[in-house]
Amino acid sequence: MKTRRWMFLFTLAPLTTMACTPAESGTPGADGSTSSGTMASGTMSGGTTSSGTGMDVHPNWAEDVAPILIKNCATCHQPGGIAPFGLLTYDEAKTVAPSMKSATGARTMPPFNPDNTGDCQTYSDARWLEAAEIATIAAWSDAGAPEGDPTKAPPPYVAPPGLPDKSVTLDMGASFTPDKTLTDEYRCFIVDPGLTKDQYLTGYDIKPGDKREVHHVIMFALDTDAADQAAADLDAADPEDGYLCFGGPGVTASRFVVGWAPGSGASHYPAGTGVKLTAGHKMVMQVHYNMANGTFPDRTTADLALVDSVAKEATITRVAAKNILLPPGQMSAPATGQLKIPATAGDLTIWGSAPHMHTRGKTLEVTLDSGGATSCISKVQDWNFHWQGFATYAKPIAMKGGDTLTINCGYDTTMETTTIHQGESTSDEMCINFLYVTK
Repeated sequence: MKTRRWMFLFTLAPLTTMACTPAESGTPGADGSTSSGTMASGTMSGGTTSSGTGMDVHPNWAEDVAPILIKNCATCHQPGGIAPFGLLTYDEAKTVAPSMKSATGARTMPPFNPDNTGDCQTYSDARWLEAAEIATIAAWSDAGAPEGDPTKAPPPYVAPPGLPDKSVTLDMGASFTPDKTLTDEYRCFIVDPGLTKDQYLTGYDIKPGDKREVHHVIMFALDTDAADQAAADLDAADPEDGYLCFGGPGVTASRFVVGWAPGSGASHYPAGTGVKLTAGHKMVMQVHYNMANGTFPDRTTADLALVDSVAKEATITRVAAKNILLPPGQMSAPATGQLKIPATAGDLTIWGSAPHMHTRGKTLEVTLDSGGATSCISKVQDWNFHWQGFATYAKPIAMKGGDTLTINCGYDTTMETTTIHQGESTSDEMCINFLYVTK
């Protein structure tokens, strides 16, 4: 059974307009669009589409727009989904046609932080509509959102399959209802994979207990007895199930190894790779609840695929700025950092990238200096904290011992009155780019 390629988002914002899942991968174009997806019928020309009639007509929902929405938006915009409205029927889509035109034209939807234009990199799992798809939606909206012949609409949306090679299911242990007085709540739950020997995580499938409120799930591996105890202490100190957490699990010796957001489906890391999980230690499941649709009891579970060995063990490393101090009142307060790859590291491959800042972040760029040549490996031009996540490169990047990674972040502190420091809380900031790397 085929499952979606490795891709995950850390967090997901309240969906006030629309949200879409990743477009199918293909050959990157000059503007970052790909050639894999096609319009349901005909070709775009000057804002019109030829639907096999031999004459130019406006695009319609049934033949032109519905295929785009089912491919890219249905996993969130469906009954019981995290999005506040559906996009599976003509009546639903017609109501928000102008909003779709605006959001897709501005590329605020589908949600994707990295620049996929090709100026830096392109990504095989980018949440990124083709230019022709954006033009189709715009022309359809401008034409009054015509329905077309409903008998020519594509088949109904079918949810993606689960994880075919599931080894274990992790459970929060009890239903949890988030605080209805909050807009968002980040809650950490300790889960136990029950490992009696070291194993490698190669895939995962997060199953939200209630899709109306679960915006993302991140899982962290705990690597030491002290880390297990620290998480247990945080849990014991909170009167509710689990404990409050924001930037991470609040435990030093922890590694994030899984992330999920609506639309991700069952996912696998690149073939032949995996992340080690240590025997005898627990994990932390962080759930981001958004209460835009109300509050409901939730009992989210996680299916994991585990193997005893992999051809290439992966590490999730990072390049980061340290000792961040951001003065108030600046449009682009800077932070920078470097990571020198040890000379003994040998040849390495970077498979994926995940930028990370908090709510004041605006821009981020990571460059690789290798043998005197500098190349861009990650770029964000308009950061949105709620749409961060890992993305897989269309072409893996070679790196070697002795190379240097440099990160530069820019922050908007115009609304601040005091200096912003580095830290995990909402009042702090970070400048990090995570990288999924193998030898």
